[in-house]
Amino acid sequence: MVTVLGFGVGPLEVVVILVVVLLVFGPSKLPALGEGIGKMLRGFKKEMKQIDEDKPSAVADKIIERADDRDAIDVTPKSAGETKT
Repeated sequence: MVTVLGFGVGPLEVVVILVVVLLVFGPSKLPALGEGIGKMLRGFKKEMKQIDEDKPSAVADKIIERADDRDAIDVTPKSAGETKT
């Protein structure tokens, strides 16, 4: 059994799906349909790459934000006999 997009789809099912697509869209519209799917996949890959490129800057921003928070207020509990100098 062949796995397509996480679904268990066998070769017979793939052939049936292709025949239905051919009947619905017709042979003259298949090139345009393929072109549209190709553009969609290229756009999706481009956006995923952009998200991956943005991740390091987001992590760096959080590190800087946490460092700023630590310098703001010291709320560490002190023991009863200890005085702050």
